Amino acid sequence: MADNATTTTMEVDMSSMMDGMSGMSDAMDQMANMTATIVDLQAQIDDMMASIDLFFVLTMGIVCFLMQAGFGLLEVGSIRAKNASNIMLKNLMDASVAAIAYYLFGYSVAYGAGGNGFIGGSSLLALRGDQISTVDYIYWFFNYVFAGTTATIVSGAVAERCQFRAYLVYSFALAGFIYPVCSHWIWDPNGFLNGKVYDFAGGGAVHMVGGVAAATAAFILGPRTGKFVIDGETGKKVAVNIPGHNVTLAVLGTLILWFGFFAFNGGSSYTIAGEAQYNATGRAVVVTTLGGAFGGVVTMIWGFLATKSWDIGWVINGLLGGMVATCSGANALEPWAGIIVGVLGSIATQSQVLLFEHVLFIDDPLNASAVHLGAGAVGMVFVAFMANPEFAGEEFTGIFYGGEWKFLGYQFMGMAAYTGWTLGTSGAMFFALKSIGWFRVHEEEERVGVDKSHHGGSAYPVDDEHEEKQSLTGADSIASKRESPEPSEHMEINNEVAA
Repeated sequence: MADNATTTTMEVDMSSMMDGMSGMSDAMDQMANMTATIVDLQAQIDDMMASIDLFFVLTMGIVCFLMQAGFGLLEVGSIRAKNASNIMLKNLMDASVAAIAYYLFGYSVAYGAGGNGFIGGSSLLALRGDQISTVDYIYWFFNYVFAGTTATIVSGAVAERCQFRAYLVYSFALAGFIYPVCSHWIWDPNGFLNGKVYDFAGGGAVHMVGGVAAATAAFILGPRTGKFVIDGETGKKVAVNIPGHNVTLAVLGTLILWFGFFAFNGGSSYTIAGEAQYNATGRAVVVTTLGGAFGGVVTMIWGFLATKSWDIGWVINGLLGGMVATCSGANALEPWAGIIVGVLGSIATQSQVLLFEHVLFIDDPLNASAVHLGAGAVGMVFVAFMANPEFAGEEFTGIFYGGEWKFLGYQFMGMAAYTGWTLGTSGAMFFALKSIGWFRVHEEEERVGVDKSHHGGSAYPVDDEHEEKQSLTGADSIASKRESPEPSEHMEINNEVAA
């Protein structure tokens, strides 16, 4: 009996153990299923976050593309009506030629695999399907817009006297090679400036490069006819004001550029999903806004003190220069620092305008070099002092926050690299174009306007019709006077009576 009881007890214990093990197995299966579900959910969340970021970058690129319209309106309003078609066609072709060049070469020169510290590899030439990643299409588009911006900057500096074919050549070279090399240096992980120089949204890589190219082109091309003359009283060379034909278009273009700068600087983070990310984007937009606003007000006041009038040209220069100055550190600066760099950028811009016009006698109709070179350089230097390590990272601690002076040294190194490369390559290109007679239009073509000499007629046909009617009316009047007989005494009497 005792043995039977013991056996029964053991069987019960074994059964309980088996049930327990079965329960543990079920629990482990459930845990495994839950783990798989969590992993799957995490993957979905990561995919969703990546999609949000990519959609953000694509949207910012589309907004930045609208800056082409802003450049076009600003430029056409700031030049004479006789060259309006020419400048607008150049802006259209800038977007087109830059797209072709950046597709064929530029994107790979900047970010192609297999490159070195100086230039990217060949993996992304013509966006070959077997080499590109899932994000390359969107990243190509966003970076293409930056390349197009660099090329557009030059168009304002050579306005009203540059041959159209020369524009096609240098736009292709800037977007396809000169600018992409600089962007590789700073933004590709293999670039020799990457990790040393802080240039968040291209205050150096985009704006200084474009500004140096613009100054080089304007110097080699020479001034517009009649821009600089010898003063009869003093015997000194002086600048002659050549006003644009439509202030409204220029201001509208400036406002569109201001709108585009929000995406230009805000989108350069490439990410928006997450608290730290959207805070950085928001801060970049606020810094951009304040830099432009304060810059415009400062030059407005300076312009009034200098000219005794509220000159809208000074305001445009200061506003754009202020925003350009924020580009290098838009995400790394406090809003109050954005105000300071915007003011400094506007002062640098207008100072370079005056230097070019009254000392160096370089004719830049849009002040393109001053806006982008002068202000871009200020922004590159300023970020070395005012970069907040909480935003920029400990390795980019501004001197004001206890950082090392080598930060400033690296910034100067980057500026020297951008300037030297662009000056050498663009200078050789522009000099070659001038040597073969492809750079400047003939004097008579410049006098009548490039629209009529190169583009089949004026941008404003109504004006042409008015001029033609005035010419015909004048001719008819002269002919009538020649054919009409001298008034007789009887006619004079009748006229007096009628009066």
